Amino acid sequence: MKNHLSLITLILLISPIYSQTEQSPWSFGLELNSIKTENSESSKFRLPSLSLSRYIFDNFSVGLNYTENDVMVSNEELYYYSVDGIIKYNIPSDIEILGVDTDAYVFAGYGLSNYGESDVSLGSLNTSYGPSFGAGINFQLSKNIALNTGVSYKSLDEKNAYSNLQHVVGIKFNFEKGDSDGDGVPDKKDHCPDLPGLIELNGCPDSDGDGIPDRSDPCPSDAGLNGQSCPDSDGDGVPDRSDPCPSDAGLNGQSCPDSDNDGLTDDIDKCPSDYGPESNGGCKLPDLDNDGVPNIDDRCPNESGLKKLNGCPIIPQSLSSYLDNYGEIFFEFDSFKLNSSQIFNLSTLSNLLKKYNYINLNIDGHASYEGESSYNMILSNKRSNSVKGKLLKDGIKDIRLNLRSFGEEEPNYSDLPISEREKNRRVKISINKDN
Repeated sequence: MKNHLSLITLILLISPIYSQTEQSPWSFGLELNSIKTENSESSKFRLPSLSLSRYIFDNFSVGLNYTENDVMVSNEELYYYSVDGIIKYNIPSDIEILGVDTDAYVFAGYGLSNYGESDVSLGSLNTSYGPSFGAGINFQLSKNIALNTGVSYKSLDEKNAYSNLQHVVGIKFNFEKGDSDGDGVPDKKDHCPDLPGLIELNGCPDSDGDGIPDRSDPCPSDAGLNGQSCPDSDGDGVPDRSDPCPSDAGLNGQSCPDSDNDGLTDDIDKCPSDYGPESNGGCKLPDLDNDGVPNIDDRCPNESGLKKLNGCPIIPQSLSSYLDNYGEIFFEFDSFKLNSSQIFNLSTLSNLLKKYNYINLNIDGHASYEGESSYNMILSNKRSNSVKGKLLKDGIKDIRLNLRSFGEEEPNYSDLPISEREKNRRVKISINKDN
């Protein structure tokens, strides 16, 4: 008996603490038993009654029960043993008795019993076969250790056999497959065998509860949302830990907004509220005339103009002033030659046209009424060609110069006095707004 108690104490000290489940499937029982037959008083409680079972599924287990004792039958003491294969069902419950968790079970089995012989012999005349039924209660001392009490009935109707009622009381142990961290996931299936974790994460912990195990979570202490591992406060798809603007959402996969829409996000834009090129750090370029075209691109930096004209006005002030003062070129009677002063002024016009290369001109030749009309038409054409020829010589493209001849048909000045009449011998230069 002392040896049996020592064995029980040793198992109590070294047994892992898991109840019988898929992860800890084996259960071993060591109990005292008492046998009562129809023709005898109950025997004394004696060792051993042994049981071994293995969990299979849904609270069902299969196993073996072995019992031996001395039984008084008709004043004769007979040695008794039995071996049964059983199917056991653990009844799920949350019942406590005196503060101790309990679980009940029932079982059914079939096996052999022997009265009178001390050795196990399947062919002995004293060996009988029959079914058995029973139930019991386990009082859980820990997840894998329980005190057990139970009762079973074995039905035998063969010669030299006695149906009997058996009571047992003892201790049961459950043995797990191997679970180093005690999280209910066996080491073979545990991806984190040294850290207690969750069954649904294969035994790995999830400190922030975002469904991503710590070992794969770059932010194990901060929960992400919508399947992300790290928080994203502004919801722009860039986690806070790598977002230079964690409180301000960017667009189109960018981490920061671009307030001025200049292509540079606010975190790297030196002037986040002012539209500017990347070459200038996102800041505006100098623009002296404030026409929206920076000086570097403005063909007319001192005159406010249009972007489509590279910052120049439709009619630049300098060109408008020239035409006001030198837009009419007057010729001598029956002449189409330019004097030196006129040639100089036309050189100035050429320089302006080179600067404002989007501007085209009309060059209109006229004549006074003296002479034949046909001759005056030819003369006005020669005067227009004299002006055009000078501009072409200065490098102005022909396509920009629209030459027209009107003869005496459109006099701009009166016929008298003669000083006014002379003014009709002229070339009129104007902006060609049709091209």
